Amino acid sequence: MLQEIFRYNILLYVIGAFCLLGVLCKGVVWISYRRLMKATESAGKSANGLTQKLRMKFENCYRLNLNVQNISAFVDKYLQHYKVLGLRVHTWNQLVRVFAVGIGLVTVGACLGLYFIGDQALLTALYAAAGIGSVMLLGLLECLLDVKDKQRMAATNLMDYLDNTLSNRLHHQYEDDPGKTVLPKEMGQALKQGKAQTAATNLKIRQKKAPRSDTIDEEAVIREILREFLT
Repeated sequence: MLQEIFRYNILLYVIGAFCLLGVLCKGVVWISYRRLMKATESAGKSANGLTQKLRMKFENCYRLNLNVQNISAFVDKYLQHYKVLGLRVHTWNQLVRVFAVGIGLVTVGACLGLYFIGDQALLTALYAAAGIGSVMLLGLLECLLDVKDKQRMAATNLMDYLDNTLSNRLHHQYEDDPGKTVLPKEMGQALKQGKAQTAATNLKIRQKKAPRSDTIDEEAVIREILREFLT
C-alpha cells in the first residue's frame, strides 16, 4: 500500500494542492483588504457594506447621545468580523497557516515512509524540496502582499473619517437644525434599556409557550435579544 502511494506520487500531489489552496486563501485576503482600503479612502461616499454599516451604527449612537468613547476599538470590532464569501477575512488568513502546517506534516511523513522503504534517496529529496519550496512560497507571499499593512491603513482611514469628518458633520447638522434634535443622554439610555427589557420579556413569553427542554441554547437567546435590540 505504501509503495503504491509513492509509485503514483499521491503525497506529492497533496503537497501541491495544499500549496495552491494556501495561495488562493492569501489572494482572497489580499484582494479583500485592498478593496476595503480603497473604499475607506472615500468612506463617506463608499457603497462598501462594512463602511455603510459603520456609518449607520455611528449615526445611531450619536442620535441616542450614546457617544463612541473609543473609536479605535469601535473600528477594530467591525474589522474583526469583516466577512468575505461567508468567512471572516481573519479566518481566510488563518487557513494559509493551516495549509502550511499541513504541507510540513505531509512532507515529514513522506520522507519517513521513504526511509523505511529504503533506497529512495532521489524521491526523498524530491519530496523534501517540494515541501520546503511550498512553505517558502507561502512565506514569501506573506512578506510581499503585506496584508497587515493594508488592514492597518483601512482602519486608520475609518478612524479618521469617523472622528474628524462624520462626528463634526453630525454635530453641526443637529446643532444647526433644531428640528433634528439629539435625544438627551438619559432618554437614550432609557430607550436602550427599554428595548433590551422588552426583547427579554418577549423572549420569555415565547419560551413559556414553547415546549420545555432540558437544555437551553444560550447563544440563540443572546442572539434573539440582540436582534430585538438592534432593530
